Amino acid sequence: MVNEYGEALDKNGYAPSVLQPGDMQESCFLCGENGEKLDRHEVFFGSAYRQKSKRLGLWVCICHGKCHLWGEEAVHNSRETDLYLKEQGQLAAMERYGWDEEKFRAEFGRSYLED
Repeated sequence: MVNEYGEALDKNGYAPSVLQPGDMQESCFLCGENGEKLDRHEVFFGSAYRQKSKRLGLWVCICHGKCHLWGEEAVHNSRETDLYLKEQGQLAAMERYGWDEEKFRAEFGRSYLED
């Protein structure tokens, strides 16, 4: 199975990350540590956007506890961290897929470069 850009999807529907190449996925995208269990985090979530994030490679590996779920700056606890990942995801998608800001808005509902 492939996405609309010809990228192969794994058995769970994930295209290769456009933010974090495979050789970098052994450490956390946010803190760089590699000692803790890492989770895949879809940068854009919600019913429609989670699947789109998976299919377009807009995901990163982050520490299960400190950076994903429980830390003060964890993406699920910190709007600032969440917006940082969304901005990075938007920039990566625009570069990888040749999108302008208007196309990104059409795909994900808004631009994160304006915040």
